Amino acid sequence: MPIDGISYDARQGPVLYAAKSSHSSGSNGKATASPKRDVVQISEHSQEFSRIRQLVDAQPDVRLDRVNKLAKAIDSGTYDVKGEQIAQAIIQKNLIDLKA
Repeated sequence: MPIDGISYDARQGPVLYAAKSSHSSGSNGKATASPKRDVVQISEHSQEFSRIRQLVDAQPDVRLDRVNKLAKAIDSGTYDVKGEQIAQAIIQKNLIDLKA
């Protein structure tokens, strides 16, 4: 059922309908032809982007399994990271930020 001139077709995607007009009779007494509908087609690239976006949006913001594992290691005193690893991560992060 179109809402405000927009409907959705599973095969075509969004479909726009022309505004409905009152079908007044012409001078010859016959009703005028009904307006044709406009069709919006979304490119395959846009459809793929939309599909990927939905997959990304479905992912949690925080990987709780990883966070819990690290918290447990920190609490038990078994989390050991070298200063060199921290420095490398800081440098890499800043280089990525500079490129963006």
